[in-house]
Amino acid sequence: MRASRHQWSGFHLLARVRVAGPTAFAEAGITHNDVDHLMIYDAPCSLPGASFAHLPIYGLEDLGFVARGEAGAFIAERNTAPGGKLPLNTNGGGLSYMHSSMYGTLQESVRQMRGIAPAQIPGAKISVCHGVGGMFAASATIIMSNEPP
Repeated sequence: MRASRHQWSGFHLLARVRVAGPTAFAEAGITHNDVDHLMIYDAPCSLPGASFAHLPIYGLEDLGFVARGEAGAFIAERNTAPGGKLPLNTNGGGLSYMHSSMYGTLQESVRQMRGIAPAQIPGAKISVCHGVGGMFAASATIIMSNEPP
């Protein structure tokens, strides 16, 4: 099956992310300012020399944390480092930690919410975990909290 124009706009426009993210935020009743920790799937893929290292950049933009074109500067300013405004992929992500599909991403969000992560974010109460699959045809955003709704 060939992707339609609505399904595939290119690697820099992940339409599924712009559906999954806002839906999860609305259902959880949170805003971007409520998020203490963020995990975005970035693992290597099975093609030799290929990876999804670009996904945190696009994810920050398509999830609405920054405007389009601003993610690079946001990261360069260390906003996504531990102690930054929005700690991102605190286990090193799939490129540095391990590639277990989305499981490593989910595992780190759970550890952050339990307060047992090796690079624990002090006082973290809400973690957003996001990933794509099926050559970007599918997208999932899971919001976790260690506090009751």
